[in-house]
Amino acid sequence: MIGLIDVDGKLPNLALMKISTYYKAAGEDIEFVRSGRQYKKIFAAALFTRSKEQCEHLKGYYGEKLEIGGTGWDIKKHLLEEVEACKPDYDLYSAENIAGRMRGIGTREHKIKKAQQIVDAGIGFTSRGCVRQCGFCFVPRKEGALRQESEIADIINQRSNVIILHDNNLTADPNCIDKLHEIRDRGLVVDINQGCDVRLMTEDIAKALSEVHHLRSLHYAWDLMGYESKVLEGIRTLKRHVKTWRHMCFMLVGYNTTFEEDMYRYIKLEEMGIRPYVMRYNENPDERLKHFARWVNSRICKACSFEEYEPWKKAQRVQPSLF
Repeated sequence: MIGLIDVDGKLPNLALMKISTYYKAAGEDIEFVRSGRQYKKIFAAALFTRSKEQCEHLKGYYGEKLEIGGTGWDIKKHLLEEVEACKPDYDLYSAENIAGRMRGIGTREHKIKKAQQIVDAGIGFTSRGCVRQCGFCFVPRKEGALRQESEIADIINQRSNVIILHDNNLTADPNCIDKLHEIRDRGLVVDINQGCDVRLMTEDIAKALSEVHHLRSLHYAWDLMGYESKVLEGIRTLKRHVKTWRHMCFMLVGYNTTFEEDMYRYIKLEEMGIRPYVMRYNENPDERLKHFARWVNSRICKACSFEEYEPWKKAQRVQPSLF
């Protein structure tokens, strides 16, 4: 029996799905690790560096039989070529499994329905790597330069017309428009999971993006102040083709911007009709950033100013020396 552990993912883990296919072909039984069961080998995948402590605990508990991979553990570790070549095991995850990882409000029935759509989706990369060298990002070190990986047809799961693209920088791909046209022509619904590099947005790419059916919001990022002019130019280009209610802009905070710059970006995006979503760098513990993220992401910002946000006001009263 081979055991699997998905440490911190919300979506089905592609590496674990390929490992499952590989070992099932070798005649092994596969399951997610359960208490009280014995396994000859266990594979774990961690996406986020915040999971390191949890991985260390797992390593101490399972010992040599456990092998851990993923960006959250070791960016230099890759699947064996024969495993990477496998198709994902789309029977590995259940809708109940994915629904249990979903945050936020919503009935269990709604979450199960949404999770089933994800479980039935095709998942993969048509390209890997990136043309950027952002200091806060693992992709350049883990994946290297941008290169082609597989065809759209290779990613499709016959149970659904939904595909989840993990491409690290689709808009930098010289074949971006051709791929978007193929997605359109095949009648597929796409989730560009890693988002679009809006600094590379052109009229042609924006038009192609507008012609495909997106599973969720079309998202991109404004991470640093030095990117401002290019980001805003790209957003304006995209707005000419895709309505703003379909946009979402991720804002990295706690890396090398001041709080004043974080607030400036939030205000600028709201003025443009774009919904911001705050991402704290490595879960930065700065109390003000934690409250800022909740204020923005929960859309409480629509009801009151940040200075009026009661949890932040309370935090200042309790620990005034920290601010």
